Amino acid sequence: METKDKKFATRVVHAGQHPDHETGALVSPMYLTSTFVFTPEKMERYMAGDKEGIYTYGRSRNPTQNMFQEKIASLEGGEMALATASGMAAISTALLGTVHAGDHIIACKTVYGGTHALFTSIFPELNIEVTFLPEMTPAALDAAKRPNTKAVYVETVLNPTLEVLDLQPVFDWARANKVRSFVDNTFTTPYLYRPIEHGADVVLHSTTKYINGHGDHIGGAIVCDAVYHEKLRSSVYQEFGPVPSPFACWLGLRGLKTLHLRMRAHCENAMKLAEWLEQHPKVVSVSYPGLKSHPQHDVAARQFENGFGGMVGFCVEGGIREAQKVINAMQMAYYAVSLGDLDTLVEQPATMTHGKMGPEARKAMGIEDSYIRLSVGVEDVDDIIADIDNALKQI
Repeated sequence: METKDKKFATRVVHAGQHPDHETGALVSPMYLTSTFVFTPEKMERYMAGDKEGIYTYGRSRNPTQNMFQEKIASLEGGEMALATASGMAAISTALLGTVHAGDHIIACKTVYGGTHALFTSIFPELNIEVTFLPEMTPAALDAAKRPNTKAVYVETVLNPTLEVLDLQPVFDWARANKVRSFVDNTFTTPYLYRPIEHGADVVLHSTTKYINGHGDHIGGAIVCDAVYHEKLRSSVYQEFGPVPSPFACWLGLRGLKTLHLRMRAHCENAMKLAEWLEQHPKVVSVSYPGLKSHPQHDVAARQFENGFGGMVGFCVEGGIREAQKVINAMQMAYYAVSLGDLDTLVEQPATMTHGKMGPEARKAMGIEDSYIRLSVGVEDVDDIIADIDNALKQI
């Protein structure tokens, strides 16, 4: 079925997949093989440079992986996608196709903890420098730009503070200055925002999160144009080998089929929970882009469609210990890293995802010690609220 002109929900279900040609199986089979056998005809075409539909070795291509990639690319509005073994593999692989020793990256001030570690620990060893900007305005970007600036890196919703950047000016600036733009779209997913449609060059995902959505898959994805895709696939990707297993890709495909349904529920529950938290006497502040009190609410309302995401952050009275008391008292919301699962998950950035940073570095990112980040699940929202209400009674 040709899905290019179909609406989002139809592409979620059908893009990249079809009933098995040999058996008629509705669910696409999983190709658990490391190598592929050539026929004389295929070898002749391969040697002549025609590699269309020809598989050689699992580190290069796999049919299950291709289906997963095609579905993600279709949903993001990109020409091609490249699946990786994790979200961090996607970020590092994508960037290393552009930046090399002696190059410079401009990044937003707040990023996922693993990305921050890559930028501050690994990249310096490779002689790649990263400048973190408090504001990603054209003027600030102009001031930070150097002759060796090759990339600008942003997140659609900053992790974990849930600030929202005005991204269109960033993408426009990158294009005008011939700097490749990279955007982590994990929190919003293409259901809420599709950066390529607004001028981004490369979109990144931890498919572990909302793309899969079931807590049983580790993976990542890079979405870009066909030229950059082939550049990555035939060099950094091929030689570093951050390939996902066919099973991981199959789980990703399974999860993606309900993305629009899951995201709708996540967004609805998150909005109701955020509104409730905002009225609670023991909650000092709430961060959710859907609230009118959010500093970038107007930007989020203009930038996103279908909702404001499933992530909610809030600060309680006190500090690290008080936040931990609240988290430890939750019975339905699980104390765990990661996000985007059907279950509600809760974490404390100061001691978990951003715990390796010092207090000053966290403060610069806007991460308070008493800040609690919730990945709001798809349970009944009244039960989620009751669980958190009971936990807040512990302080």
